[in-house]
Amino acid sequence: MAGRAGAVIRGLGLLLLFLLELAVLVVGARWGWAVHGNLALRLLAAVAVPAVLATLWGVFGSPKARVVLRAPAKQAFQAAWFVAGGGMLALLGRPLLGLALVLVWAVTVTLLRLSGRPA
Repeated sequence: MAGRAGAVIRGLGLLLLFLLELAVLVVGARWGWAVHGNLALRLLAAVAVPAVLATLWGVFGSPKARVVLRAPAKQAFQAAWFVAGGGMLALLGRPLLGLALVLVWAVTVTLLRLSGRPA
């Protein structure tokens, strides 16, 4: 029974990480929209920022990344990804929400690693 409960908890942790990854993309769009400029520039930034973030994640950060990084480099990339999301939230005037994003990610990754499942 403990094995099944552990699998469920790991599954929930991975789901939470996925939702946090999506949250960073949404934050990127919101941050892009906040760029000072005319409507066209704001719209371009709101589309381009999450597109660049998604491309970077697909190339370096995802479990099926195109560029296979060694564990320390991949962990550093993922940390930078979530810190960037937190930083964008802080720049949008939501520093506590940004801190919460980073802390929830860090705790989730730590628990997954302690459970024997790399994140």
